[in-house]
Amino acid sequence: MSISMKDLAQQAMVDISDYEVELVDGRFGPVPADLTARLEELVAKGAGLAVCHGLSTLLAKHGKDIHDEAEAAAARDYLEAIFRSFTAQTDLAKHTPLVMDYDQVASMDVDGFNKNTSFTPNSDHTESREFLTTKCVHFDAATTFIANVYGPNTNIDGGRPIVCNTREYCVRTGVAPADLIELMPHSYNVAVKQEHVQAILADHAVVVDCDLLNDMIMVVLNNEVDGGLAHAGSMPRLIDSDKPGKRPLRHMELQFADGQNLNNWYRHYRLDIPEVNVKVPEVHTSDHDRYHRGVDGVLAAQGPSVRGN
Repeated sequence: MSISMKDLAQQAMVDISDYEVELVDGRFGPVPADLTARLEELVAKGAGLAVCHGLSTLLAKHGKDIHDEAEAAAARDYLEAIFRSFTAQTDLAKHTPLVMDYDQVASMDVDGFNKNTSFTPNSDHTESREFLTTKCVHFDAATTFIANVYGPNTNIDGGRPIVCNTREYCVRTGVAPADLIELMPHSYNVAVKQEHVQAILADHAVVVDCDLLNDMIMVVLNNEVDGGLAHAGSMPRLIDSDKPGKRPLRHMELQFADGQNLNNWYRHYRLDIPEVNVKVPEVHTSDHDRYHRGVDGVLAAQGPSVRGN
């Protein structure tokens, strides 16, 4: 019997403040072994999702405040260390349908509200380009595990992470993973085809709605198209239109030393090698509305979201 997405997301919650960790010279560490094991249980051995929260409580235990930028940066670095510990312990080959020579974790901080004007996680084999974080239901290309760190936001509502159980959708409908996706213009990522989106959002999606104004979360996903989970987000908006907004994001993914691995991944899913535009589409255009508008409809359909605190 399948588990509902709300139950799956609730079971994926990991309160980081429950794990004892030292703070020395402004940095947390080392990562507790039982915390790494918990992520492996949830993401690598389980349903493919973990949602780490409680960073504000952890900071408070050490007399720190998540609204202080330097102290929030320490919490963000700690979440990255947790993801790195998880990927270092996990047998990555068991979670990809083709040989991928992953040799590092790439990490990048991006603006989650405004357009990023010079972005690439792998400058050795992809061109720097403009980048928008708000996307339709999609997978990041050629990385079997990803992590996204959200918060704390300033004057921003929305921008909630949405997780989609495309694995179950494919099993129930008989859709092959390669038939689920298409290339996404302006991006190396791949979008779930429009013909599948409505059913996935209606029956196989959940909003992860932690307190992003006063806390920080890390969503860790099995991101492989074959057997993993897709993700999207609701539209971020200013709470007070007369004040500036800030929505910091840190993205982490597995990377490899050369572009041949990237090409092999696209070919495995019967996709052409993308020729990515370095400019993102303007608002109110068909490409922007299709690929870069938040999927707010799932918020109204589901009612109260799954919270981690």
